[in-house]
Amino acid sequence: MPFIDSNNELYHHGILGMKWGVRRYQNPDGSLTDAGKKHNRDQELSDIREDRRKAAKNAAFLSDKELDARIRRLEKERRLKDLTAQELGTGKKKTNKLLENVGNQVVNKIIVDAVVGSAAAAIGVAAKTYLNSKGFPTSMG
Repeated sequence: MPFIDSNNELYHHGILGMKWGVRRYQNPDGSLTDAGKKHNRDQELSDIREDRRKAAKNAAFLSDKELDARIRRLEKERRLKDLTAQELGTGKKKTNKLLENVGNQVVNKIIVDAVVGSAAAAIGVAAKTYLNSKGFPTSMG
């Protein structure tokens, strides 16, 4: 049986003082990890939403300056949303028109193929009937 060198083993017991289920958001040098940066952004967004909720409920307690600032911000956000919707609306119209044109072409091709196929079958039946009435054999066999 070969000898197993125990010096090539790696053991990891976690970080001293770290609790189970708690994420680390900082590197040992104090800089934030990617998860820490994302966590902070999410936290800031959550704080902004909470501030807006509180401000909407407590508008009477805001100063005129704070109220004007919030109104300007909300108007800018609404204008941005409208402009974005207009840009998307233009692209959506073009896409719908393109899809409509392609759909019409496909439907027209299907109809033409069906009409041509039906006409060919009808002509074949009529020709066979005519030839049979004149006494010509119509079956190859």
